Amino acid sequence: MTIEIETAKKYYYTNLIYELHIAEEKLSLFKKKYQANFDEFEESLKNQKEDFLKWDDYLEWKAFRRVYDELKKNKEDFNNGNFKVA
Repeated sequence: MTIEIETAKKYYYTNLIYELHIAEEKLSLFKKKYQANFDEFEESLKNQKEDFLKWDDYLEWKAFRRVYDELKKNKEDFNNGNFKVA
């Protein structure tokens, strides 16, 4: 089965926007939950007794930040025409 390049591009971009939206929502939930941005939350963990639930959230938050940054870069690359359809 083959699909046209424009169809593949539209599918890729739609999926990219969807994944970006999910990452943004997850980051927003953490920010609301802790009433702090990631850097503030990370710093607060250094001054607290170990709290495994907070550390779990920290690791997940950190991972979503990495995913968000990668997706944002992919979107910029797409918008600048820097991508390949295989």
